[in-house]
Amino acid sequence: MKPLTKKAKLVVGWTILMTVVGTAILHQWQFFALGCASIALLLLANYYGLLNDPDNKK
Repeated sequence: MKPLTKKAKLVVGWTILMTVVGTAILHQWQFFALGCASIALLLLANYYGLLNDPDNKK
């Protein structure tokens, strides 16, 4: 697995925070499942280089 870029770390961290808070407040496990699916898609996008930082232009 490729290391997470700065942007990917920010997005994954924010998604985890919102998933935990939303699940705790709403008490709906569907929200938790959606958060887990979002994190999986973000990790997949990072693997294929779709979450590049703007300052890392080639």
